[in-house]
Amino acid sequence: MTEKIKILDQKASDNEYLHKDFHGALAYSIKYLEDEFGPQAVKEYLVQVADSYFAPLTDQLKDTGLSALENHFRQIFEKEGGQATFEYDKDVLVITVSECPAITHLLKTNMLFTERFCETTNVVNETICQHAGYKCSCRYEPGKGTCVQKFWKEK
Repeated sequence: MTEKIKILDQKASDNEYLHKDFHGALAYSIKYLEDEFGPQAVKEYLVQVADSYFAPLTDQLKDTGLSALENHFRQIFEKEGGQATFEYDKDVLVITVSECPAITHLLKTNMLFTERFCETTNVVNETICQHAGYKCSCRYEPGKGTCVQKFWKEK
């Protein structure tokens, strides 16, 4: 019997953007790390992620300033269907998130959501900013899907 072989010629760009499902894996990872090793392990893990995965963004922030962060977050919100406004108050980039795409996806798909999940934003942003000579803040209530993030040059 002769088997037929079907060859698929596809590129990643041919498929739907699936980064949203990463948020579920991240939530489970955070829960596991916290349950097994404590909150400090979660922070250390997130710092490692920021140091490696976001190194190009850190370099862009150093080179071009706050517009690098603005462009990065605009792309994320566009790809993932979140809602946010971007504005400058003097030399401070203010991102007001009215619908966090990660939290929306987790709640919509009944994936795990932990109180620590929103802390990923703080730790990752702080790490990126620290390496680039910037500061940041994020005001949020866990699970609400809204926050106000601010970024400014360290003086």
